[in-house]
Amino acid sequence: MIWLVDYTSYRKDIDPELARLRRDYFIIKSYYRAKKVGATAPVKSKVFSTGLLRIATILKRNGVDVRFMDADMLISALDRGEAMPEVVAFSAVCPTVPLCAALAERIKAQSPSTAVKLGGVHVNLCAAETVRRFPIFDELTVGYEFEGAEKVAGRRLIDTGGSYVDYSLLPHPLSYYAINTFTAMGCPFHCDYCADGRAPHFNASPDGQLGEMKRLLPERTLVHFFDSVLGSCQRGIRAVCDAIEATGHKFLLSCDMRADLLTPELVRSLERAGFIEVRLGIESSDEELLKRNRRTLTAHRFSEQIRMIRDNSNLYITLYSVTGLPGTTWESQSRTLDYFGELMDSHLADETKNGFYVPYPMEGVDYSARGVTIDDEDWSHYDRQSYPVYHTAEMSREELRQLYLYTTKRINENWLHALGFRDISEVPVIKDYYTEYVEDTYDRDGKNSNNTGKKGE
Repeated sequence: MIWLVDYTSYRKDIDPELARLRRDYFIIKSYYRAKKVGATAPVKSKVFSTGLLRIATILKRNGVDVRFMDADMLISALDRGEAMPEVVAFSAVCPTVPLCAALAERIKAQSPSTAVKLGGVHVNLCAAETVRRFPIFDELTVGYEFEGAEKVAGRRLIDTGGSYVDYSLLPHPLSYYAINTFTAMGCPFHCDYCADGRAPHFNASPDGQLGEMKRLLPERTLVHFFDSVLGSCQRGIRAVCDAIEATGHKFLLSCDMRADLLTPELVRSLERAGFIEVRLGIESSDEELLKRNRRTLTAHRFSEQIRMIRDNSNLYITLYSVTGLPGTTWESQSRTLDYFGELMDSHLADETKNGFYVPYPMEGVDYSARGVTIDDEDWSHYDRQSYPVYHTAEMSREELRQLYLYTTKRINENWLHALGFRDISEVPVIKDYYTEYVEDTYDRDGKNSNNTGKKGE
């Protein structure tokens, strides 16, 4: 028996001021999305690792007795004193690696013969240091797809065909989860602030398994494609759209995309395929800052592209921004926020998402050469909500933290202004959208259901 433990998301305490700002953000978002998009199937926050589910599927089809679970299920089994299996294999992201190690200690104390293994994106980027810090793990399952599955199983496996993943292996019905899927992993671009370009490229299902999901999910379910760049190139975008359209699904789709890849024809292809939203990265309006971080798309070109999208579709346009990149100053960030405000006021953009830069540990990357000094090596702090783990030549850790709070506040203010509200108290609370964020997760206790991967909000 093998237990596969999905520890790619978790809850943690965050700064009360940030919790309040994030709650306000979701109040605005729930109001505007309901107005712009209309009714959807219930929006969920619980997520699962598609990569780990893929491994579970491969194991099952090779006759392995496998159980897929989340961390809470494992903790409950340990608390009950349940017998441990032959193998427990974790899938983790950087902040959850120490949490997995703590659970590995408990497993070994209860069942010394159980082999405890660790895999996931972090392990593939930082294996040697992970072994040094956490020798409790018997093996790191470095690799993806069949390579990762074979290391979990400890033997050779074969491809028996069938759908990419078997959703029946999930501990809950598929409708219990926020739906994130992908058509391919890896990224052909190599921006300095993103690890996706260092991951190997491999193709999954060209339709993102929508054909399989059709019988498991209600119509108007929100489905996000978290490919680093959907299709990777113009020909790839067209092929993915054709495959998705052919499923005849009735979901509401969103995807991550590079604005400079889109043409009027491709924008219309996205809509025909069922996409209602594109999420486009524009990390800064400062051209020197973008060049320093190996980002070639200028603010001027970006504005031209989203105007083209507006002229050729009804797509909901979300801006992705990153606060705290090397080279960022208060002045450059203020100009960027002014630029975002102009895009919102002119209704060229519908929403702005803001994430904090995290210098994730990666072998072969010298952050000091990028102007970044690491101050905190506790990986449990390496997420987008914790106190900054680094400083730059331009800004101290506290300045970076204050910049993030200021940016989050300005983004809310920009959105309120674009919608004609003076403050958050004027926004009607629509509890059918993002209910857990509006009513519970970002409530007074300051707790955040923090998804530390690419999924969710």
